[in-house]
Amino acid sequence: MKTMNLSKTLKSLVLVGAVLASTSVMAADGADLFQKCTACHGHNAQKHALGKSKVINTLSKEQIVTALHGYKDGSYGGTMKGVMKGQVMRLSDSQISSLAEYIPTLK
Repeated sequence: MKTMNLSKTLKSLVLVGAVLASTSVMAADGADLFQKCTACHGHNAQKHALGKSKVINTLSKEQIVTALHGYKDGSYGGTMKGVMKGQVMRLSDSQISSLAEYIPTLK
């Protein structure tokens, strides 16, 4: 009986560890991915890119996901639409999510 409980406990601990590890990897991925964005958006995402965009560190995760997916499929954006489409075309859904998690943490 004790062996069975120990086995369940170990499985639970492994699962919790995997979740925590994937969360920190996702944050690191967001930081790594964002490095390409700093030239226009600033190191803390505090700049109006090329003097035309919103300051993106003020956007929510949901707003960032919507914008990036919209740039990717061509349904979002004004004057920066073409520039951003080229930047996001190769991003996976997971990478977009990582960026959307990371950017609002920058202040």
